[in-house]
Amino acid sequence: MADAATHTPSDNAKKAFSMFADPAAALASARHEFGEHGGVNMSIEASATFTVMEPETMKRMFAGELGPDRDFFIYSRHFNPTVLNLSRQMAALEGTEAAYCTSSGMSAISSVLLQLCGTGGHVVASSALYGGTHALLANFFPKACNITATFVDINDMQAVESAIQEGKTKVLYFEAVSNPTLQVANIPELSALGHRNGLTVVVDNTFAPMVLSPARLGADVVVHSISKFISGAADIIAE
Repeated sequence: MADAATHTPSDNAKKAFSMFADPAAALASARHEFGEHGGVNMSIEASATFTVMEPETMKRMFAGELGPDRDFFIYSRHFNPTVLNLSRQMAALEGTEAAYCTSSGMSAISSVLLQLCGTGGHVVASSALYGGTHALLANFFPKACNITATFVDINDMQAVESAIQEGKTKVLYFEAVSNPTLQVANIPELSALGHRNGLTVVVDNTFAPMVLSPARLGADVVVHSISKFISGAADIIAE
């Protein structure tokens, strides 16, 4: 985290803010979408497809020149205004460049690991994980796509490093605060260990999004299950 050529107080202050910004303040300063008729909450967009009035606009959309960043939408499976707003809020909360929302926490976890590992990949994972995640890594992945996992005490750095298989391990995976045992991980030390060994560090921050910001502490990817802390009412399945 070395500064550029000069070391001025303003540069250091900016760096400190980017590392330890208050998640609540980040949410408050994020782009706010109002409802269609001026409601304080944005309207829920239930459409699967969207109207385009000009043929030339459609050409530019399919060419990638116009997209959701400029409020042009084609199909809700790609981007939906309501879901896109949620992703902006999640990115602000975690201090990341962007976020992508899926239908459930497990779909987010599986999508991330499939992309990072590929067939034959290996994951070093915490032994204290949400049951669905453990089942995915221990039972489904090895049989379905030849992705294997070694489970370790995530706070035993020697055990974590010993579990890394040179040339095969792609991901170090753990939960910031484990579900449901509440084991707290040392995110900065684990991230440094993972990066020394060329791994992508993926952290599930489901239980502590307003307390910890794994991306600011060294993690590469942060995942959530929105049915827990984020929704607060056990009435939503999303990620």
